[in-house]
Amino acid sequence: MKNIKVEPEVGELRPEYNRSDFGEFTRGAVTQVEFAERVALLLACIGEDDRIKFTHHSIGNYRANQQPGDWTYEIDNGNQVTLRYWLDSLANIEVTIGNPPGIFTAEDHNDLQTALADGVRALRSKVDDRTAGG
Repeated sequence: MKNIKVEPEVGELRPEYNRSDFGEFTRGAVTQVEFAERVALLLACIGEDDRIKFTHHSIGNYRANQQPGDWTYEIDNGNQVTLRYWLDSLANIEVTIGNPPGIFTAEDHNDLQTALADGVRALRSKVDDRTAGG
């Protein structure tokens, strides 16, 4: 009679491994795309209170011809977010926000939300100072 080797079911460990060998598992780790989506959603919510609509502006795409009064954001490869208010198609006022490389916990999410809200307030203040000054 032929011996049939039974493979472990998907999601189960092989008998030679113990769960304790691997430490804590994290399901649903945030990817770069998910980070960008999270930033977009948070900026939409934060901007809604001040009637500001942020649009994504690609890094290096200076042919986008931004209009005066446009509010944009961009995210670089290090998850640094730059918020901009466009004075004309070339000149802008900006605030840069350094962010963690990933969001893995609720505390990380709250820190990102706070940093974005602070950044929006700082940019709004710079814009108000600039427009009040002439």
